[in-house]
This record gives sequence, C-alpha cells and structure tokens, in this order.
Amino acid sequence: MLTLVIFTFKRIDRLNTCLKSVDSKNVDEILIFNDDESEALNVNKLKLDSNFIKVFNPSDWDFSGRQFRKPIYLNKAIEIAKNEKILFSDDDGNFNKGAIDLHYNALDKFRFTAGAVIRDRILNRISKSILQGTNYAFQKSFFSELGGYDEAYCDSMGGGDVDFWYRIYSHSRLQNIPVAFLPNAIQKVTAKSSRKKITRELDPKNYTLKKHGLNLDGPMYKWFPEIRDKQKWMTIING
Repeated sequence: MLTLVIFTFKRIDRLNTCLKSVDSKNVDEILIFNDDESEALNVNKLKLDSNFIKVFNPSDWDFSGRQFRKPIYLNKAIEIAKNEKILFSDDDGNFNKGAIDLHYNALDKFRFTAGAVIRDRILNRISKSILQGTNYAFQKSFFSELGGYDEAYCDSMGGGDVDFWYRIYSHSRLQNIPVAFLPNAIQKVTAKSSRKKITRELDPKNYTLKKHGLNLDGPMYKWFPEIRDKQKWMTIING
C-alpha cells in the first residue's frame, strides 16, 4: 500500500480539493502536515471522510517561531509513514485520475518516481524542466539512503528542492539505481504560495554551492539542465 503525504499552509479550500482528487484504493494512509501556528487543523475541517487521515500541527512538535518547516516535515513523514511507498504532495496540487496508481505501480520496480506537473492554467502544458517539490514518490529506503531532506533550507524559505534533486541524481547515477518519470501521472498546481515575503536567514544559492563544492552562475532555477531534462537519466514510463 501507499502513504500520501500532503503539506498545507492557510489553504483549506485547496487542501480539500486536493483530497477530493485522491482516487486510489492503494492509499491506506494520508498524513497532513499543517504549518500554520495561528490556526490548528483538524479532520473535522476536511471534506474527505476517512479513518486513515492523520493531521499534524506545529504544536504537536512543540514548534514555534519558525516561518517555514516543510523540510522538517518531509523527514518526519518518512519516520511516521507505515508504508514503504510514499508520495508527496502540496495542498494546491490536484491529481488527474489514475495518477496515484501510476506511482504506486512504478514503485514496485523504481525507487524514485516523479509525476508530471502542470502549472500553466491557460495553455495546460506540462512543466518539462522543473525540479518539483510535489507529485514525487519514494521507496522509503531510498529516501533514507539520500540522508533525507536538508533542514537547513528552513532558514532560506525554500531552495532545497534543487539540492535534493541534485542528490537524487548523483546517488542514482553512482549506484545505478532505477528511477522513473511518469508523464501521465499528472498533477495540476492551482495556486501560488500564501506566505509573506520575509528576509531569509540563509542564502540558498551560496549554501548549495558551498555544500557540494560547485561553481555555477545564474539563478538556481537554471542550474543542472542535465537533471531537469528527465529523459536523459530517468526511465520514461508512458503507461
């Protein structure tokens, strides 16, 4: 079976729409991590009647004063999840029919799978070169081999997906580990972040370059074209 993990922040309507798109009988656990300290989330606010949904709030971990905790929650989800197969989603992502099952089936053979993401609401086109932070799945053991998600990126308010994908790419290539891109496992992302812009305590670009001993120029979203072009290193599963 598969554990679905959803991260949410002040978007209950988006979260409920995401939950409505969960159409897989292979999901027997949904873990929801709410990062809003000002308002706790409970299952009574959710429009999916299920006894396998668990909701976690910052107070459950004695968290206070942080602005961004998704990196921490990614790691906690792996610790908590009861299943070996785990799929991550943001609250504003709606799964196309059958998308979750495509992940579930592919994870029998592949240790990491990335589905397609559509952000263009006008042209409805798949984002072909993003290093996404939603609609990707792991065998739990593979996530652990990577050393988890770097929690230092809490202080940078983002940027950790670039580091994470770089490590996924490097580890899978070095160890010849099978990973797959699923262009038909589509998730449509419907909103932008609702977080306020604040000063970062950590520069994600400089931190990432120093961490990996890299010498790259330009914005992070243009780094690693060889990784962004998934067909160059991932098996493409069109079924």
